[in-house]
Amino acid sequence: MNHETDFQLESLYDHSFDVLGIRISNDYEYKTSVELSNDVILDFDKNNVPVALEILNASRFLKISKSNLDHINMIKMKVHIDDKSICLKVSVGVNIHKKEHIKSIDIFTSNDTGIPSIEREMVTV
Repeated sequence: MNHETDFQLESLYDHSFDVLGIRISNDYEYKTSVELSNDVILDFDKNNVPVALEILNASRFLKISKSNLDHINMIKMKVHIDDKSICLKVSVGVNIHKKEHIKSIDIFTSNDTGIPSIEREMVTV
């Protein structure tokens, strides 16, 4: 299994569409997307490396208000893929009333696309 850590992430929250986009800060060549749930899409590059994540209806999905999603101060994302499944763990930190709150999500789906085994851990810049 290929294992690398410390990929740096950038995030952008679109308040009007309630979409949180998270991507690695390095350039990459997009290959495919995998829908992990109705609201979560994981993108892969030409080398089958996870490089971006899109969370639709982010405020509802993460249970964080839209105004607080405008002020994300930390994102940590871990992706684990084996021949049977794709697992994603994401933690999003926001300051609410001068106190840090962290919301975490765990999602998995079957690896029907044949993406090779890999593990990646990424954090915001």
